[in-house]
Amino acid sequence: MIPYTTGQEWVIYLVAIPVALLVISGILSTFSKSSRLPFILTAALLAVSAMSSLYIAYTGVAFPLIHVLQVNSFGSLLFGFLAFGMFMVELISYKHTESLQHFNMLLSFVAFGAFLVTYAYSMIAILAGIETVILATAFMILISGKKYVEPALKLFLLGAIATAIFTMALALLFPYDSALSLTQIASLPAGKFLFGLSLVLFVAALSVESAGFPFNFWIPDVYEGAPGNITALLAGVNKKIAFIAILEILASVFAFYGSLGGSALYSHVMLIVATLTMFFGNLAALAQKSVKRLLAYSSISQAGYIFIGIASATHLGIEASIFYIIAHMFMIIGAFAIVFWLESNNARTLDEYSGLYGRNSFAAIGLTVLMLSMAGIPPLVGFAGKFLLFSSAVYANQAYLAFIGIVNSFISIYYYAKVINQMFQRKEAKRLYLDKNIAIVLGISIVFVIIIGIYPQSMISLASAAASALGI
Repeated sequence: MIPYTTGQEWVIYLVAIPVALLVISGILSTFSKSSRLPFILTAALLAVSAMSSLYIAYTGVAFPLIHVLQVNSFGSLLFGFLAFGMFMVELISYKHTESLQHFNMLLSFVAFGAFLVTYAYSMIAILAGIETVILATAFMILISGKKYVEPALKLFLLGAIATAIFTMALALLFPYDSALSLTQIASLPAGKFLFGLSLVLFVAALSVESAGFPFNFWIPDVYEGAPGNITALLAGVNKKIAFIAILEILASVFAFYGSLGGSALYSHVMLIVATLTMFFGNLAALAQKSVKRLLAYSSISQAGYIFIGIASATHLGIEASIFYIIAHMFMIIGAFAIVFWLESNNARTLDEYSGLYGRNSFAAIGLTVLMLSMAGIPPLVGFAGKFLLFSSAVYANQAYLAFIGIVNSFISIYYYAKVINQMFQRKEAKRLYLDKNIAIVLGISIVFVIIIGIYPQSMISLASAAASALGI
């Protein structure tokens, strides 16, 4: 972390003020009869939040803020991209959400929760942030209609389970530091067993949110049952917030646990989670007929790849995980934007995707590029991310984990190829026209996937600085 100097405090206002205004405007938008003005305000404030946070990440400013938050490159970089991801979700939702005013209010609370988690200095902020995100998203699904009660209830129950387990882990550490500071707990003289038990509980709690095995059985049901725009939010933003919490807690709290001889346990736990998550997601995706459910299982497998970097417990591994968290956000939001659009045109299964290229070539080509990137095909960003992740495993003497990742990447090619093959089949059908906002989101995703895939160094540098901010 860069040493704190007087006069740096003003930079936090670049993010805090837009986020505060976003929450206020979201609440006030519920009183508006028009959806256009709330949409413009929400989209604009999310864009400002993203740009200002990325600016702070670029400058590298770091300092503590009150007792529960801190400013550093890690939080600034990831909140900046999460805010941009929510901006993309807002674009997708416009004209496709019955109660956009209420949706905007809840989205503003998701942004506030993301702000708390990414800039967390205390585990209390992480708990409050994750809980805010879960409740806001569950209500988003619920207000979409009576048919969405089941996925909303399942998401709420998943969140309740995660919160309960997380709170139990905090209770074990609370006697040693009532502030539950991320920096102070790492230096406390607690016993090896206590830290080991809290480690397992933290991993279990956050695996519920990040779709880690075996806590992800309801995740495909929630993804498939929710409206497509909210599924994009769940996979592209909510899951990434959980990974950010994992990185913060495991890097800060269990740094000291490693000095007690527990680093081997830490690596083994994350290695097992990574392996089972990859195989579960990829093998289950092979049998899917619904494209939305296929992408849900694909998203689970992608979580497994991120766990590879975390399992390495090295600077390179955390850097690779940060890189892939950002990369996958663009890939999955762009993909679910197309799925959401096709859902509104009554196309849900693989067979109904047949001949999409003839009906809308841009949508078919765009979804193909995103799926090839998720499969790890060069020179797209997914390849660059997986290369970093697998390299980090080799560097950490876990070459077998890199091999498992490569095997799973080859498995994933099969089900992505099934979708691509269906889209490019020749079939006479009525032409479909992409909504302007959906086309913009798809275009942004494709540009990011291609440009950062070919020139990844700038993003790698930012990810490396973010990893350094965690003290790794």
